[in-house]
Amino acid sequence: MKKILLILTILLMGASAVTAQIRYKGYVETSGGAFIPSNYYGTGGMVGISTSHGVELFQGLFVGAGFDLNYVTFTEPSSRSSSYGDESDYSAELAFFAEGRYNFLRGRRVSPFVGMRIGGGFEGVEEQGCFYFSPAVGVTINITKRFGLDASLGYSLWSGKGESHEDFSYYNDFSKSFHGIALRFGVHF
Repeated sequence: MKKILLILTILLMGASAVTAQIRYKGYVETSGGAFIPSNYYGTGGMVGISTSHGVELFQGLFVGAGFDLNYVTFTEPSSRSSSYGDESDYSAELAFFAEGRYNFLRGRRVSPFVGMRIGGGFEGVEEQGCFYFSPAVGVTINITKRFGLDASLGYSLWSGKGESHEDFSYYNDFSKSFHGIALRFGVHF
């Protein structure tokens, strides 16, 4: 009986120590970079805002969820009958994601990190639902124990399946991927 009580006491102390480490953490970031459509459309630019909120499981490991909203510009080839050439166009890309981040030098003022976002959303160029994937590498500058600045370089993929464009002479289904490379700047709290 004493062994069972000892084991239960140790387990309860261990569980309370683990839960004491879990705490809320949030990120808000702005971004800007290049928008690179596949095949049909021409390259453009993008600016956006994202936020994610979750918990820091232990110092350095964050898991949470959030959204990423980007305004993108790109060129769209004109129809064959038009003599005006390519036309500029714009759209919005929206994604909801689960995110994981890991800071390597935990507890230091400056710490490099890696992050990954995976989810789904709405890709506005072809106006369809899409898969979203966005890895990033960056650096965190901790100003206080709970507040700091973040800067990173991220890649984003919005991938969906759509109908072929009306300018093509065939009407088969095809996959459409849109890529983004952006610098992200933000705060964590």
